[in-house]
Amino acid sequence: MRYAAAISDADILINLASVNRLDVLELLFKEIIILQYVYEKEIKGNAGRYYTTINKAICKEESIFKIVDRKEDKYLNYLARVIIKDKIEVIGPGESECAGYAYAMRIPIIISDNYTEFKWLEEFITLTHNNILALCVYFGKLGKSEAEDIFNKINENLPRPTGDTFDDQYRKAFMRFEKMDWKKYLGI
Repeated sequence: MRYAAAISDADILINLASVNRLDVLELLFKEIIILQYVYEKEIKGNAGRYYTTINKAICKEESIFKIVDRKEDKYLNYLARVIIKDKIEVIGPGESECAGYAYAMRIPIIISDNYTEFKWLEEFITLTHNNILALCVYFGKLGKSEAEDIFNKINENLPRPTGDTFDDQYRKAFMRFEKMDWKKYLGI
């Protein structure tokens, strides 16, 4: 199972780049849309030493990562702006841009590790790196031990690491998919 596309925020890319595992996204998605705003302001501004890893993944031949600038398409910009303006009242600019693009491009999945803002994005399927690792294990794209190793390495790099194990996060992911009624769309 590979999903057609997802809109990506910066934090998830930075976290995966920090353990050199951006390739995990290729296991589940055919295309990852990175917004020009997110690329310019958040990745370039916050990725630090991981910027090179992210940029290499974007620039490699046949990359699944695509940078999109809504200002280059008046219709896309019009559709996105309405949602961005609405969301910016309650969430950050990067997440607002993600919501606007997701709406305008009719892409239901947003990938982000800023899960505290997910309550404002309930009309979308929002996935963290933990959720993506859980789906990779479920679909047999990664072995449990490999996913657990990626999870642990990212967790060690986080400013506020979780006390959960990978098994805890796996169970929580599938409980959330059930609660949010995403199972059918996700193919589980």
